[in-house]
Amino acid sequence: MKAKQEIFDLLSVLKVFDVNYVSHEDCLKLHGLNVNQSEDVVKAVRTLLLPEFNTYPQGSRQRLIALLSATILDSSEDFSILFDRIELAFDNEVIDKRAFMSALLVGIESAS
Repeated sequence: MKAKQEIFDLLSVLKVFDVNYVSHEDCLKLHGLNVNQSEDVVKAVRTLLLPEFNTYPQGSRQRLIALLSATILDSSEDFSILFDRIELAFDNEVIDKRAFMSALLVGIESAS
């Protein structure tokens, strides 16, 4: 990830899963979901991300989707700079960061 703004934008999307930002109640909603299973990531997106994401202006949503898509397609991106800055509230660690981000995108796009 080259630009600080890109990191900030993607972190703003992921903050709904960050243990330092989510409520205890929201953490409980993630309990039992496997962060390494795309179906569970999509469930988490629908539960915690979409209610906030859908309040963003249409242009902002489209820009974030485009950024997420471009970052996933960038084979040189390993997402470590992003994941080093958050502590996900899931029960397990992300093994394949690109697969997690791809599932996140699927969840967002399925609601568009």
